[in-house]
Amino acid sequence: MTRFGSGVLLLLGSVWACGGGGEASGAQPRDGRGGPPRKIPVAAVAATPRDMARSVVVTGAVEPVRTIGVNSLLAGTVLAVHVQEGDRVRTGQLLAELDAREVRAQLERARAVLASAQATFERNEQLHANRIITDAEFEQSRSAYGVAKSDAELWSTRFAFTRITAPSTGIVTAKLIEAGSAVSTNQRCFDLADVSLLVVRVQISELDVVHVRPGSAVSVAFDAYPGEVVEGRVRRVFPSADPQSRLVPVEVALERAPAGVTVRPGYLARVTFALDRRAGVLAVPAPAVGVGEDGAFVYVVQLDSVVRRPVTVGLTAEGWIEISRGLDAGEVVVTSGHTNLRPGARVRVTASSEGDSE
Repeated sequence: MTRFGSGVLLLLGSVWACGGGGEASGAQPRDGRGGPPRKIPVAAVAATPRDMARSVVVTGAVEPVRTIGVNSLLAGTVLAVHVQEGDRVRTGQLLAELDAREVRAQLERARAVLASAQATFERNEQLHANRIITDAEFEQSRSAYGVAKSDAELWSTRFAFTRITAPSTGIVTAKLIEAGSAVSTNQRCFDLADVSLLVVRVQISELDVVHVRPGSAVSVAFDAYPGEVVEGRVRRVFPSADPQSRLVPVEVALERAPAGVTVRPGYLARVTFALDRRAGVLAVPAPAVGVGEDGAFVYVVQLDSVVRRPVTVGLTAEGWIEISRGLDAGEVVVTSGHTNLRPGARVRVTASSEGDSE
């Protein structure tokens, strides 16, 4: 074969490989009979405004809003204990008694001295008015009466200290004494919890706490009641962060629990904070957004084909992504079926997606 004939054959082979011998790589699949490319089935959804918020979940233990320690104000021997752990008490209720025999005797003696001093003072007051006794004698009887009165008040107060009472309404969470045991001055005897309000104290990152405001709503779940949620409110945000962990304490007050749920101090709570709330932002399901070398993009359905549109994304939350630029409300974007898509590909919308992944 001549050199000329060999060149013709090579040229024909190149033409066949490029056009007539088969589909080029990346071309849209055809219907198998040489007709127009078939439409690729895809799921799509219209971009719509919605309220979004990033959430963070932190754990903490349920606590009463305050716990009060009840101490013995007098040293002595415990004569009787009238309450147990779990008992609900009211303000002034008797919790325990100390042996008061010695104090009672001292009180009775002081009262007797007071009665004598009072009688002497009243008699000398009349005598002094009639100028029968001197001013010095009168002042001496008045001073003796004042000392006796103060002494009686002192022993009356000590006698009251032999009765340990509740300083406020609450539930006894700890009983630290028993009948017959000796106590010293200021020794802790009981712990009372004010359970009229239960709180959860949690630690939140300094990056997240800037979005937390007192009074904002949170949801609280408990391991003891799977599937149940109790509403809560941020009661206070502490003024400083831990210098080591950079975490800021936040106190959440629990609201009324639903029927059948009894929240007790000590339960583990999982508190969900909705952070960085944004109202009415344009958003699409997360599977609709792809990432290429030039950044994020979506496929927008126009008639029966798709256009690749670069977008600027913002907040991501609960399977949705905020689109801050590059897309208008109402435009339809592909959410699944991306595998064979290329710009300009013909598509057939088969389903509407609400954020489910492929």
